[in-house]
Amino acid sequence: MEGEEAFLNLKKPQALNIDIGTKVYLTIEGVSFNVSSIFVGLLDDEYVIITLPQKYKTVQTKLYPGNKMIVKYLYNGSLYAFQAAIIEIITRPIRAIAIEYPKIVQNQDLRVVRRNNVAIPGRVEFKSHALQVVVFDVSRHGCCFRFQETRKSKVAFKENDTLKIYCLLPGVSNELSAMASIRNIRREDATLSIGVEFFQVNNQFISPLTEFIASIGG
Repeated sequence: MEGEEAFLNLKKPQALNIDIGTKVYLTIEGVSFNVSSIFVGLLDDEYVIITLPQKYKTVQTKLYPGNKMIVKYLYNGSLYAFQAAIIEIITRPIRAIAIEYPKIVQNQDLRVVRRNNVAIPGRVEFKSHALQVVVFDVSRHGCCFRFQETRKSKVAFKENDTLKIYCLLPGVSNELSAMASIRNIRREDATLSIGVEFFQVNNQFISPLTEFIASIGG
């Protein structure tokens, strides 16, 4: 939780701007992975209601009154976060969790969020070449990918060249694609690592990418 708590000090407090039905991402004290839930409603200055998280059975023992969690969610292109303690687990008339109404809500513009280490299968189209790659570093504005060079896959990449990159994010059924410009190239033995900047992106690309970044703690 230490890294998550550091995030809470990045910005001045903001209001709790959130719509009913918004997906929220929970970092629960004593749990080593994030889970997701849905915002149901609130009573100002008293409590917030969220649904029981996905993978409920795997975190059930940590969902007890007094245990703390960090709640993150997206609103108008920014990532918001607050810390709260669990008040009660509700079983009737709905299955949900009541948590404290936050005293402080912080936000961070995702345009300045650090890149995130990942391992996402992808492919690249460059001129007449089609390459299978692994995306290992990603943000809203760009990514880095790598692949093993062979005689058949040897390609003369140069900075500022344009390519099209495709990737399949976990939990997203359709492959995402975007045009990108090469910003840096690094070769280590037979492995080529390339950093690119996205351009001509649309909402069908940026929305699932933003949700994915938020879900992994970006």
